[in-house]
Amino acid sequence: MTRRLTLGLSLLVATAVAVVLPAFSGATAPGKNGRIAYMLKDQRGHWQIWVANSELSGARKLTHGRYDSGWAVWSPNGKRLAFDSSRTDHMPTNSHHVNDVFVMRADGSGVKKLTQSRGVSGDDAWSPSGGLIAFDSNRGTEKAFSAIYLIRPDGRKLRKLTHPRPPMSDYKPRFSPDGTQIVFTRERGTADFGPAALFTMDLDGSHLHRLTPFFLHADDSDWSPDGKQIVFEGYPQGPYGDIYLIDAAGGTPVNITHDTTGQADPIWSPDGKKILFLDNGFVNGVGRTGLATMNPDGSHRGFISNKNIEAHQADWESVSG
Repeated sequence: MTRRLTLGLSLLVATAVAVVLPAFSGATAPGKNGRIAYMLKDQRGHWQIWVANSELSGARKLTHGRYDSGWAVWSPNGKRLAFDSSRTDHMPTNSHHVNDVFVMRADGSGVKKLTQSRGVSGDDAWSPSGGLIAFDSNRGTEKAFSAIYLIRPDGRKLRKLTHPRPPMSDYKPRFSPDGTQIVFTRERGTADFGPAALFTMDLDGSHLHRLTPFFLHADDSDWSPDGKQIVFEGYPQGPYGDIYLIDAAGGTPVNITHDTTGQADPIWSPDGKKILFLDNGFVNGVGRTGLATMNPDGSHRGFISNKNIEAHQADWESVSG
């Protein structure tokens, strides 16, 4: 369903079967840790959105159908989710793919389409104020180069923020906790896994600043709740990613996983104490993949569930009070 494939993780089961994971990932708002939204394939192989509590119990599937839905992000008040879906692609087998950004209530009802079914739009992020949604889109352009846009949650006031020069594309925006900046991924070239770097900019698209080198292949990112750091995934050695931290103002990225099995999709917990991510590894000699947490320095790392659950692009609800 997504615009770009991350040649991510290998599922380290006893039979050593490898899988290629899709790259689907605003900022985690400060607060108490609430529910977790994530995407998981159904029995027909379509991505669907689920919501569970912070221990992944009480899971409930919110979307259904013979199409993909994912990249769900919480509104600041926890009452709605923004997400993207290919449900408006009425000819999914042709080369002109359609994907749109939607909003819905937290129980899956009241679905509303925000974008105009012009090409592929997605990777949405909610502003801290709740008044804006950022997303990337190729707007149906022939060469499918993507840029970052802003839109209101009612579908009005569409505004283009970035103007990458082909063959560059911009993806995966995330708002800073104070709502004044956006971090995003800029990719060079037309390959599924071209060189990519993180950039920040102001909400009007000005003050563009590169944070990471292109050879690091930086992707899915998230601001810490205090706005001081950004966590992201990087692929400097190829298909198996690691999780990195960098100061929001710039500096040297720090690898906090140092692994060979692959990690992806990092986000901060609302209380700022943990990083939630998709992990691959072994537990008592048995391969496992699933959502895991760790401290910001990479310590105290462990799976949330004792089951193999290939859940992607989690977003953690922030509960005030």
